[in-house]
Amino acid sequence: MATIRTRVGPKGTRYMAVVRREGQSRTATFRTKSEAKKWAGITEAAITQGKHLPSPEAKRRTVRDLLERYKRSEIPKKRDQASPTRYANFWIERIGDLRLARLNRAKIVEIRDELAEIRSPATVNRHLALISHACTMAEREWEWMDSNPLRKVGRLQEASGRVRYLSDDERHKLLRKAKASPHPHLYAIVLLALTSGARKGEILGLHWKDVDLASQRAILHDTKNRERRTLTLVPPVIEELKKLKKVRRIDTDLIFTHPATGKPNPFYFEKAWREARAEAELKDFRFHDLRHSCASYLAMNGATTAEIAAVLGHKTLAMVKRYSHLSDEHVRGVVERTARKVLGGD
Repeated sequence: MATIRTRVGPKGTRYMAVVRREGQSRTATFRTKSEAKKWAGITEAAITQGKHLPSPEAKRRTVRDLLERYKRSEIPKKRDQASPTRYANFWIERIGDLRLARLNRAKIVEIRDELAEIRSPATVNRHLALISHACTMAEREWEWMDSNPLRKVGRLQEASGRVRYLSDDERHKLLRKAKASPHPHLYAIVLLALTSGARKGEILGLHWKDVDLASQRAILHDTKNRERRTLTLVPPVIEELKKLKKVRRIDTDLIFTHPATGKPNPFYFEKAWREARAEAELKDFRFHDLRHSCASYLAMNGATTAEIAAVLGHKTLAMVKRYSHLSDEHVRGVVERTARKVLGGD
């Protein structure tokens, strides 16, 4: 049965109807008790008939409200804030004025299929993941929605892990162009990524206090999997860091910051990177592929999957299986040497 509560306030007497039935809870306020009872009867009947009624907040709030709150409360918690912000703005632009009560699977699937025509499956899935998480927050914590309409929306099949690494000639060209770049940090950043396998965000987050040039190592505290990792610094990298340390800024402990502002900026070397990449005539090559190149070189020089995982900072070996074919020659050599030792001259 519904509960009718009487409330007296500055605007006079109001009647709040509360309906709780079959796991659903609804409330509404009316000027008269008869209106409250009528609404409660209709609502109870609808729930009994199996109808899922949107909450008052879902009727009042829009997708824009949802994602603006998500941008304020959730995105600041993420390491990479640029991509989630971009995904949120996409949904705001497309359906920002849509009431949450009218947000359904059919609308999401329509936009998903349109986006799939111009974006990769992985990118489409990232867009879906963001709005799905926002809806989950609205359902479980904010009480803006009763259910997440994306829960049954299918994700697109993503291609297997991409492996693009530099050939010897490409590597020599890129390092030469990066070294000749007028950008003061480009060569050191590229060299560090190529030899350590560190991600761009990890490199840009390095502090001088975490670098020990004498022991040839650097400590990463803020990694993607939230675990501390040690980078081995090879002599060419140490040489470049020593040069940068001589002219380091005194107003920040970060190694790589915007030359003008002294503040961290993940995009401040993008223009120089694109120019060096173009001058080196690299095709289909992204900055993240420097990490793939490092892993590929390790595999081709006999490193095990466990060793590669340790260098890259992967928690499981599944992520490094993509490089296993590159170590076939090494594996064959191990088997042949073992066979000779076990079988002797046979």
